Parts: sequence; structure tokens; C-alpha cells
Amino acid sequence: MPPKFKRHLDEEQRVHLLGDEDSGDDDIAHGNRPAFGRKKHGVTGDDNISRVQGQIGQVMGVMQSNISKVLDRGERLEDLQDKTDDLAAGALNFHKSSTQLRKKMWWKQCKMRLILVAIILIIVGVIIIPIIIKNRNDSGSSDSSISGGTLGADPVSMS
Repeated sequence: MPPKFKRHLDEEQRVHLLGDEDSGDDDIAHGNRPAFGRKKHGVTGDDNISRVQGQIGQVMGVMQSNISKVLDRGERLEDLQDKTDDLAAGALNFHKSSTQLRKKMWWKQCKMRLILVAIILIIVGVIIIPIIIKNRNDSGSSDSSISGGTLGADPVSMS
């Protein structure tokens, strides 16, 4: 926001800028027009002009400093914008790679579950199938012993 300038100066500021205590309006109203170079209360018009020009030089220096600061700020903002764009691109890349990794790990977990189920089925088959075969053989030998006419005979004594 640009600075606001006063249209009317108070007496202290007027004395500071003009270098005298009366504004000079009274001299002009009474017909006494001060000429440049003529002393009025010990201060010449050239001194006032040089003082005002010095103040203008100071203001210009401050304004040039402010302009250079604004330009530096603009450059820093551009750098910050570039970094922000790079960070956004990195975030998008991270999102894509994390999605791919999640899918890959899901498939790996499914494969491990299938392998685990297969191992459990093999172990159960190794344990259960011999039991089933033994029970069939036992029940099959009992059927053959019944048909063979050795009812109530001890299977150990038969051999």
C-alpha cells in the first residue's frame, strides 16, 4: 500500500521544510514578495532549495532502496514458486509409486496365502490319507476275515 501524504502540514513540519517560523503567506498578502537569494530571517532561498533538494534526494534513495527490495522479493517469490512446482511434481510421483507398490505387495501377500494354504493341505493330506487308508485296510481285512470263516479269531494268531 503506498504511503499517504498529508495535504496540510502542521507548523512544525512547515518550519522544518521551509526553515522559518512564519509561512510567508503574510508577506505575500501584504505585498512583500521575497525574492530568491534575498535573506529573510537569516536564511536565503537558495538554502531552502538546497535543503528541500537534499530531502528529495533522501526520499529518492529510500524509494530506490524499496524498489530494489521489491525486485529481490519478486525473485525470491519466483524461486519459491519453482520449488513449490518441484514439490508438487515429487508428490505426484510419490503417489503413483506408492500405489504401484501397494498393488505389488497385495499380490505378494495373495501368493503367500496360496502357498500357505497349499502347505497346510499337503500336511493335512500326509497325516489324514494314511489314517484313511489304514482304516480302509482294517475295515477291509475285517470284511475278508468274516467272509473267510474265521469269525472271532484273533488276527494275530491267524498269521
